[in-house]
Amino acid sequence: MSTDSFFTALAASQSKEKFTPTVHSAAAKVNADALKTAVDAVLAGGDDATVSDADQSAALKAGFEYATELVKMLVKEPGTDDKLKLYAYFKRSRNEEPAQPSFYQLESKFKYNAWKEISHISQQRAQALYIEKVAVAIDSIGTQ
Repeated sequence: MSTDSFFTALAASQSKEKFTPTVHSAAAKVNADALKTAVDAVLAGGDDATVSDADQSAALKAGFEYATELVKMLVKEPGTDDKLKLYAYFKRSRNEEPAQPSFYQLESKFKYNAWKEISHISQQRAQALYIEKVAVAIDSIGTQ
């Protein structure tokens, strides 16, 4: 999958052509070249893929934080499956484990199960996959 639309949105955010001041602020913290290298490297690797370069690691984290702001700029909400994937990658990216829901909490159960499916992947891989998922959402839904 391509992350081109994500990087196009990042360039527009960094030049303040589009989006809100909050998105601009998040974009200003991202080294786009280091982020592109990091995302490509992590996505090319396996579930335990990480980057050891400090600049790339920092760029990946900043890119993930930018993506969490950019996803709020989608024209409409993604579908249920996409929202579950975004939730799971978000939680794993922040190294957070959701509470295990009770039998009757169906929505929480779906979220927990989505997280559990990917809980074994590296934190950086989850960040890269979140960025990739946001790029797919931009392609299919569009941004404001």
